[in-house]
Amino acid sequence: MATQPRKDVVVIGYGAAAGPVSLELAQDGRSVVVLESGQYRTTEDNFQRGSFDTLRWDTRGEMLPEFGRAPITYRRTEDEQAKPANYIMASTVGGASVHWSGQSWRYYEEDFRVSSTIEELYGDTGMLDYLEEDGAAIADWPMSYDEVEPFYEKAEWSIGIGGWPGNIQGEIRPVNPDEGNPYEAPRQRDYPFRPLRDNATDLTFRQGALDLGLQPFHVPTGITTETWTSLYDITRPGCTYCAFCTSYGCWNGSKSSSLVSLLPAAERLENFEIRPQSHVIRLNQENGRVTSVTYVDEAGEVHEQPGDIFILGAYTYQNVRLMLHSGIDADGQVGRYFINRPGISVSATFDDRFLNGWNGPAVQRQGVDDFNGENISERKLRMDPEEFFIRGAFIGSPSQRFPLDTYGDHPDEVPGWGAGFKDWYTQNLNRYISLQLLMEPLPYTDNRIDLDPNYTDRFGVPAARVTNDVHRNELRMGRFIHDRGVEILEAAGATNIWGDNEASPRPTMTHDLGGARMGSDPSQSATNRYCQVWTMPNLFVGGGAVAPTMSGHNPTETIWMLSYWMSDAIRNGKVNLENAEDYT
Repeated sequence: MATQPRKDVVVIGYGAAAGPVSLELAQDGRSVVVLESGQYRTTEDNFQRGSFDTLRWDTRGEMLPEFGRAPITYRRTEDEQAKPANYIMASTVGGASVHWSGQSWRYYEEDFRVSSTIEELYGDTGMLDYLEEDGAAIADWPMSYDEVEPFYEKAEWSIGIGGWPGNIQGEIRPVNPDEGNPYEAPRQRDYPFRPLRDNATDLTFRQGALDLGLQPFHVPTGITTETWTSLYDITRPGCTYCAFCTSYGCWNGSKSSSLVSLLPAAERLENFEIRPQSHVIRLNQENGRVTSVTYVDEAGEVHEQPGDIFILGAYTYQNVRLMLHSGIDADGQVGRYFINRPGISVSATFDDRFLNGWNGPAVQRQGVDDFNGENISERKLRMDPEEFFIRGAFIGSPSQRFPLDTYGDHPDEVPGWGAGFKDWYTQNLNRYISLQLLMEPLPYTDNRIDLDPNYTDRFGVPAARVTNDVHRNELRMGRFIHDRGVEILEAAGATNIWGDNEASPRPTMTHDLGGARMGSDPSQSATNRYCQVWTMPNLFVGGGAVAPTMSGHNPTETIWMLSYWMSDAIRNGKVNLENAEDYT
């Protein structure tokens, strides 16, 4: 086994979680090496020459790892035998930020204090008892929105996120009174550029929402809409609206990612190095500290990489799996409180118009937050106790509707194959809409990630076993949000509406959080407020694994924010690398 030269910082994985912190620490003068298990695909060599290929990237998932490289298994309850599940996050330099859709949200102020918020709103009503009965493990984040707001701003202006502001320093919809999310947390500064333009799908949804008295807005997007230069002096062109977006690498470099927004700046530095196709299989420890990692390179050779600071920057499953396989469980906290979104659906067709949903990226969408978070708390207080739920959902109108993306979604009376199937799609594909219903699930004591004794990857590391089920809160929320989606489409003039209002659990859905929860109490969390592992003070966890709760919004911008938050703590001595309980 070859031992590589020691580095100040060793980063495992290179996606949204790793991009900012690896660049910032390298700019601070530290020697940084990134070990990424995936290939190094580039805009010029891979996406410009082959991006417009639905079979290659979407249907067959060329960027997705096979089971032998990143195995996960799934069961609803501990009484079941877990079975192999599909892993749907890219294994490539840049990670899932390469093939994501681009929805870029700041969390609400209340999203950082969910436990306190629901106690203030409903604590004396007696309506929360079912949560304790179901094992809900709701917690506040160990920092406030005001503390992290500057790091959200840095992500937006460094990585490239556009939108209409909904709240600048308390002024609601200050730029365009008809746009911007009026419920968003206050920002100090506008976005660096505007979001994508609206198409027929968006405008149809918007009109239905307006007719119901809701407050629609175009979602903020991590896609440049003009030629734009970032704080790192990286210039990228505006979107061409090609529609080959979610599940694809951007042929034009317009979609913001760690690959195109951050890596070019890092690779200018002599003290930064990235090693693709380097698969880390163990964190080696001595005297309560990580001393090195063991990894396997493309040729199958085993290496040891020593370092001083170690940062887990891979996806949730891989970060948790690697910690558990290495014997790092933070006194039993690693793997607990896993969270991902259950599925509900609402789709429709319109006889009187073409929506041309294929015409533009998936995040070319309008949406409403009127039912998100606790925005309808007064309405909830009037609900029947058997229908009451906490938290909520964003509802939006995605585009990018290619035939191979939508062939499985049709009314029950339409046959699943044959002439009737073809006739229906011929008549309705360009008249079709399917809503995004982005529910906020809760963490529970019985939803977790551990190691599966029955499956391993090709290097002998056990698979990540996901135990995840829905509970009464998600079931009630799903029925309510489904019905609000139906109402919007009815108001918009839909002819035929169908869907499923029964929230169903999933092993993975690209928003997979928890497993290494941050907190203020080592007995209830795996890391401190700066993502530093309580029991291993030179080890930090990036990404969604540290989230105590979710949100009714996509987590990617928050993951980028946390990476800047973590790097600031390391750079400015807010953490003690000898004692994780000694921090400021």
